[in-house]
Amino acid sequence: DEIYNSLFREVLTYMMEDPRMISPSTQMLFVAKNLERIGDHNTNIAEMVHYVLTGDDLRRERGGTNADHNS
Repeated sequence: DEIYNSLFREVLTYMMEDPRMISPSTQMLFVAKNLERIGDHNTNIAEMVHYVLTGDDLRRERGGTNADHNS
């Protein structure tokens, strides 16, 4: 999340400086957001595998509730 937010601020600056950069910058932000989502999904998969193998639920350790992960 921090990396995406940093990238967003930087790209927004480029878009304000040069309006021709709006379209490619917007596309880059979509790609960055989707890469972040892929990383989140990978984390969820790894946590599920860890739980299946050990019975230890890591999801509680990062501050979320188990209800957040039932979707």
